[in-house]
Amino acid sequence: MENTINQIKSVIGGISGLLIAAIGLLVIVSIIFGQAASMNVIANIRGLVDGFIGTGASLSSVVTLIIVLSVINN
Repeated sequence: MENTINQIKSVIGGISGLLIAAIGLLVIVSIIFGQAASMNVIANIRGLVDGFIGTGASLSSVVTLIIVLSVINN
């Protein structure tokens, strides 16, 4: 039973690592290509943060910047 749980944790960890790497790549593509990129990841992250903090909050930009930088550093 414990072996199965460890395997499930390993699979979930691998998938989340892959998704974080993809987000980092998409953020870099969004920065490099700007509006030419079909997906604006930074705006989507900011929209999520606005949902938690509130639209128009000045803290929203700071939190978005921290999230983007932490994804890029990983």
